[in-house]
Amino acid sequence: MPAVRLSDVAQDAGVSLATASRVLNGSSRIPGKAVAEKVQASAMKLGYVANAQAQALARSRSGLIGLVVHDISDPYFATFARAIQQKVFASQSQVMLTQTERDLATEAQAIRSLVAQQVDALILVGTHRYGPDADSEIIALLENFTRNGGKVVSIGQSYGVGRTIVTENLAAAQELATSLIVAGFRRFATLQSSAGIPSAADRTGGFHAALAESDIEPELSISGALDRVGGHAVARQIADHLEQVHGRSADGPLCVFAPADVMALGVLAELRRLGIGVPGQVAVAGFGGVPDAADSCPALTTIALPLELMAADAVEWVLPRDADEEDETGERAEIRVRGDVVLRESTEPVAAG
Repeated sequence: MPAVRLSDVAQDAGVSLATASRVLNGSSRIPGKAVAEKVQASAMKLGYVANAQAQALARSRSGLIGLVVHDISDPYFATFARAIQQKVFASQSQVMLTQTERDLATEAQAIRSLVAQQVDALILVGTHRYGPDADSEIIALLENFTRNGGKVVSIGQSYGVGRTIVTENLAAAQELATSLIVAGFRRFATLQSSAGIPSAADRTGGFHAALAESDIEPELSISGALDRVGGHAVARQIADHLEQVHGRSADGPLCVFAPADVMALGVLAELRRLGIGVPGQVAVAGFGGVPDAADSCPALTTIALPLELMAADAVEWVLPRDADEEDETGERAEIRVRGDVVLRESTEPVAAG
């Protein structure tokens, strides 16, 4: 059976081909309501599906938003992807999603592919450290994209192109560490990203700064992958350390800080598998505020970033606006987000030593 053509819809509705095209391809020059409804009814009856390229020509935009994340299995990135998709879809646009696993070649290819698909905007979520020379390739791609009318929003790391939503990682982690010290913890293990990710380094650095202010040295410092499996590996090292110091000391349980919730959740799961009590023997805190943190057992203490609000701001910046529609964010190129300390069961308060 041959595919239904736009001319078939026009004939069925009794309108010209140009009128049917304006109705179904999203042109700003839409005929009267009665005519538009008649064309749409014919399209529905015949099973006509509009051509995306024709729609893009009629609207002078593709209606596609490119979304680049590091790892969709990480609940942090998954939360952003879901929230952004929902908000973009509500605006009659669509998201094209790709993940890079923090690989430079993959990220550059992802951006090239999305631009080739004629996306109207790019949203880049997450930080990385490729080095100045490597970053210049990404920056050049983004600069060319914006010169051709594309919009760019980065969440977490500024490329100097477009707009950025920056999390105040150092200050937030410092506040979390201070809260844990006030709660009575004196023994700490701090985790770091083995990949040298800037956001993770800032979070661990801020945590260390708060400990130093209270004359506390971390009892243990471990590097690992910033994911669930990395958390498992770190938990086994913590278990070995506890055996060496004969488990719980007179100063109370060891409090572990992971610079990402997904890593902290991996630590929790592996400690439970090893039979180590949380928070009785080891307390655990993360950073990010992913929904899974509230549902873990025990529920995870964390810095809760307003992920949904950050996603909404990103989408607000990239969606098209009417000429007379005011941008509530003004001309700001950057929004800074702190997040809130959320103390949960994984760090139940202990008596000070």
